[in-house]
Order: sequence, then C-alpha cells, then structure tokens
Amino acid sequence: MTRSCRNGNCGRCDCQLLSGQVKLSNGNIVQATANVALCISYALSNVQFQSIPLIQQPSYWRCQLKGTQHLRLPAGRQTPPHAGDICALLHEDTVEINEAVRVEGRNIILQKPIQFAKQAAGLSMITIDRQYQGRYSLWRETPLQTLLLWDNINYLSAVAAQAAYRKSPDTGSYIVYFNRNTC
Repeated sequence: MTRSCRNGNCGRCDCQLLSGQVKLSNGNIVQATANVALCISYALSNVQFQSIPLIQQPSYWRCQLKGTQHLRLPAGRQTPPHAGDICALLHEDTVEINEAVRVEGRNIILQKPIQFAKQAAGLSMITIDRQYQGRYSLWRETPLQTLLLWDNINYLSAVAAQAAYRKSPDTGSYIVYFNRNTC
C-alpha cells in the first residue's frame, strides 16, 4: 500500500471502509462507513474497502549535489519529495539515510550533511518509510566483487532501492535477500 508516516497523519493510505469494523492503534473502534488510515487499522471482522491505495512503481530521483546538504533535481515535470520525507541516498557503494527538511522547486535541503559527498557527483534518492528496518538486505554484484549496500531493511525499501539502482548508470546486478538470522 502507498504509505509514508505509518501513524495515520499523512493521508497516503486513507480509504473508505464500506463494511466491517476496525480497531485503530490508539484503541478507538471504527464502524463502516468511515474513512480510515490503513497503516494504523486492524480488522476486527471481515472488512470491505472502496479502493485500497496500492504501491505503484517506486519513486526515485537522480539528483545533482549542490552542497553538503543541498540536492537539485533535474529539470522536468517530476514531483519532488515532500519536506519531512525520510530519504535513502543511493551511492555506488553504500546507502545513506537522511531527511528532506525543505523542498523549494527542484532544490532539496537535507537535515544532515551527506557523508559521502566527495563521491556523489550525481546520486539517486528514494523516499522510504520511517520504519524501514526489517529482515532484508540489498547487494551489488559485479564480476569482481559482491558488496553489501544496505542491511536490515524492510522489503519495500529494498525493492525501491533495487529499482532505482537498476535505472542508474552504476554497473552490476542488484539483488535483494531475506536475512534468516536477523531479529
């Protein structure tokens, strides 16, 4: 499902409950018909929704580095991330987590300085869920090496990063693995 905040505030997962009953994470019980945030709803009976907002192709942006905390999107009609979105900056050999604190047109101001800025002439960025930890890892395989890029992430973050890496000019195959031994 489309989602962002996972606490019922952003509205990305809101949909109409047509029949049934759900319990919200705050303990409130909601009966049909009502608008509910799916990310904080637990079914108490059989439920029916009008339409569930499903995940589409993962959004990613190829960015130019304009400063240690400043990225610029290329010209075009792409919709930028929103202020407050958690972002994964996809470098060739690592992934860095940051937050977009201000978005002004094509300019994105990040919360923290980019650690690997020297190698980031251009980099890809995806928005991820605040609860991105999980039991998956993303690896980059080339004929010369296998490199762990991102570990202990949820499946949706892993496949979004995998899709963005596949569209980047970086070489190699990008593979998502389930980590059986992680908690």
